[in-house]
Amino acid sequence: MNDRERRRYEMIQRVNQFGLDNAADFPAASIGASQFAVVTARLGDADTKGAAQQAGFGDAAGKFDVKDTIRENLREDMSDIARTARSMDYQFDGMSSQFRLPRNATDQTLLAAARAFYTASEEHETDFIAFGLQPGFRDDLNTTADAFEASFGATATAIDAHVAATAEIAEAIRLGVQAVRVLDAVVRNKYAANTGKLAAWTSASHIEKDPKKPKLPSPPPTP
Repeated sequence: MNDRERRRYEMIQRVNQFGLDNAADFPAASIGASQFAVVTARLGDADTKGAAQQAGFGDAAGKFDVKDTIRENLREDMSDIARTARSMDYQFDGMSSQFRLPRNATDQTLLAAARAFYTASEEHETDFIAFGLQPGFRDDLNTTADAFEASFGATATAIDAHVAATAEIAEAIRLGVQAVRVLDAVVRNKYAANTGKLAAWTSASHIEKDPKKPKLPSPPPTP
């Protein structure tokens, strides 16, 4: 929820309380009662989606933490292979060129390189082990690469949930503000002779204006 939406949300809260405090003045079948009910419903929607938004944000952050850990594990597996391949270059000409760890790579590039490492290392698996890598190093690399690839979808799903909740909050607030605009005429007509109620309504339904951006100083005149 951005600052603009928050100001509108707070206004809807105030209007909802005004409706609860003055419910007896708006019969159940009246437009006023129906629109106050809309305000209450949309406020509930915003609260529910707000909780979902925060949960989605936390879930996305957690998924990214997991992804970061798996990425580092994958880079470590690949670094071990690349380092060993450099040592093997003296016995197997050109070995190191097949196992170069990409720098500043995207996740997709890193994953593709890991798959290439796995394929290229098959021919010399026993040689890598002879140079000190643990038996099963290829299986470990493949398992970590699979986990890394799976993390792509997990983070995307978490982000989608967060974005969806954010959009739904905005829609709930928009509909709440719309109901308040309908109520404005109803309430003002109802309390036309009651200055206290009118003042309370004006205060409750007021939306603070967006803060003005500070004006930048004019550049000095060119001499």
